[in-house]
Amino acid sequence: MIAACGESLIDMVPSEQGADLFEACPGGCPYNSAIAAARLCVPTWFIGKTSIDFLGDKIIDKLKSSGVDLSMLSRSEQAVTLAFVERDAGGNAKYAFYSEGAADRFYYPSDLPVTLPESCRFLLVGSISLAQEPSGSSICSLIEREHIARLVSFDPNIRPNLISDKVRYIERFEWICQRSAIVKASDSDLEWLYEMPGRKAAQKVLEMGPELVAFTLGDRGAVLMTKARQVEMPAKSVPVVDTIGAGDSFHAALLVGLGWLKVSTRKDLSALSEEAMQSILRLAISEAALDCTKRGAEPPTLRELALFDPEAVKIAPGIMSSFNTRGVIC
Repeated sequence: MIAACGESLIDMVPSEQGADLFEACPGGCPYNSAIAAARLCVPTWFIGKTSIDFLGDKIIDKLKSSGVDLSMLSRSEQAVTLAFVERDAGGNAKYAFYSEGAADRFYYPSDLPVTLPESCRFLLVGSISLAQEPSGSSICSLIEREHIARLVSFDPNIRPNLISDKVRYIERFEWICQRSAIVKASDSDLEWLYEMPGRKAAQKVLEMGPELVAFTLGDRGAVLMTKARQVEMPAKSVPVVDTIGAGDSFHAALLVGLGWLKVSTRKDLSALSEEAMQSILRLAISEAALDCTKRGAEPPTLRELALFDPEAVKIAPGIMSSFNTRGVIC
């Protein structure tokens, strides 16, 4: 159902043992989304490259334990990208990246899978891999190849400290938007890009060609927009440990919800009813909220999500009978 393509890295997350200590946690925007989708019990593949050392093993092990298909993941002797994380008082994260010579950054066209599985409905792409080379050009070639046959869903997840040429980055951003059926971005992403209020920038993105634009507003919730309608929902009130991976979990749940509602074409996206958009948005917001209650990027399982907000998972086929009789198992 969902193939996620892009970076996998190690988040160096501040340890609970002291401010100057860090814990190595697997992460990366599309990587986190792949894990989130698989934990919601939908078929998921990860497309990318990681190292053959013990840090690469950590990345692989989390994918495996979450149920992600690894048949399109390659490994090399290159190192893993490191992302050191600093959290503010509200749990919001800032990042310092070390990716020179890293495996996920040096992802070549020859590393791309020859074909995607026939059952792959959504191609999720992002984020820092698209701002670096040669990975950015390689993923763009995959987008060009697949955007007619699949629904491309793009999360820029912008890290300004990795963008040396904003004008060229915007050119690539808009090129991808023109080939994407779905764009998911934060208000801070859009405001940085276009130096205008997030809602106005989201409308600008919608006019580039996507059928659905989702933009998140942090602790103020999120908005879904099509050309026909717009829905908004507040965030769930939860004790926030940190926000690492929350947007990635939101993105995954957005696609899972669309899949549960049998959306498979651009026409299906453009015809989404207000009720369907509200259901999908509730699912994505609840998913992101639960991620915020844990250290690092730790998307919830379907069981955890069903316990937290049963209403949010009602659109899942057979969910309530599975939950009542077996505790929600895939």
